[in-house]
Amino acid sequence: MKEGIDFYYNGIYSVDMGLINCKIDSGFFEEPFLSERQIKEIIIRGNEKPYFQEVQRSPLEFSLTFAFEDYYDNVRIREVARWLDQDYYRPFYTSDNPERIFYCMLVSDSQLLHNGLKMGYVQVKFRCDSPYSYSPFKTSKIYDWNETPFTFTDNNFSNGELVGVKVNDNGQLILNETKPKWINIPPSTTWNDL
Repeated sequence: MKEGIDFYYNGIYSVDMGLINCKIDSGFFEEPFLSERQIKEIIIRGNEKPYFQEVQRSPLEFSLTFAFEDYYDNVRIREVARWLDQDYYRPFYTSDNPERIFYCMLVSDSQLLHNGLKMGYVQVKFRCDSPYSYSPFKTSKIYDWNETPFTFTDNNFSNGELVGVKVNDNGQLILNETKPKWINIPPSTTWNDL
């Protein structure tokens, strides 16, 4: 998620705010691969092997650094702060992978690092609502079904085999009221015969 230059959060693209996603330090990108998880177990006195109960996954967290493309002023800083400071999880994705959507909001402290000449970058930390990312909502095209009703006119059940059902006096199928019992099955019967 960090290699995308542009990102989308809370209905607004970063380029519309004059921001680009960037990496300040050298080296590889660091991203969460899987969410942190804890194994819940119960320990019973006298037994050295704990009993496994469940795995509890923590929501994903990731840090993001973005820089101002041009100089910034107090108005631009306030706009960015209002955009990012949300009280509920909002959709986030990068331009490189719009198929992977995170619902997140800012946590921890955020830092504005600048050179005193109204040029700089911001470091923030996001926390997601779950340990997973989401895919976009997709709808398929509408299919027209040309159904013609099928009417079954054969009312004679003499052809074929009746298993567990029988024909009553009116010619209707009904369930056989005598339930099969193991004792009624011949001893030479195999499982394949059942």
